[in-house]
Amino acid sequence: MCEVELSTRVYVKMMLHAIDSWSALQGLVIAGFYQANSGLRDTSINSATLRSASLIAEYQDDAVLILMDNERLTPSPGIPPLTVLHQNSNKNWVPKEKTLVMWGHWEETQRITRHLLQAKAYQRLIDFDTHLEDIRTDWTNEALNVEITRLATVANGST
Repeated sequence: MCEVELSTRVYVKMMLHAIDSWSALQGLVIAGFYQANSGLRDTSINSATLRSASLIAEYQDDAVLILMDNERLTPSPGIPPLTVLHQNSNKNWVPKEKTLVMWGHWEETQRITRHLLQAKAYQRLIDFDTHLEDIRTDWTNEALNVEITRLATVANGST
C-alpha cells in the first residue's frame, strides 16, 4: 500500500467533515477545539491546533479554543483549569473575557471528572487520529459517554 502525504489543511478539513456529518445526525455542532499538553507547565498552543480552531471558526462564528492548564488541574480546583480563547477581529486567538465564560454545574463536573480520573478513563479515550490509524476504534467514545451520562444522572438524583 502506498501512503499519500496530505497537507494539514486538507487533513483537518477531512476530519472536520466526518465529525460534522456525524454531529449533525446527533443534533450537535462543532463549537470549538480543545488542546491538553503533555507537559505540566506547557501552555503553548501548537500550530495544528491553531489551524484546526481557525477552520472551525470559518463555519462557526462563536467558535472557541479551550486549553487545559495542567498546573491548575488538581483533585478539587476552585475554578475550571481551562483557558477559553476566541478569535478577535484580527483573527487572532485571545483569551475570552472571564466574565463572559460561564461554567454551569461546576461541582457536578468536578465530581464526575474526579471519578473518571481515578478510574483512568483517559486510557480508554479514542481521538479521531487514533480512529484513522485503526478504523475499528470508536472515536465517538460511546462507552465513555454512557458512563458520563450515568454519573451525571446519579449526581442529579435520578436513576
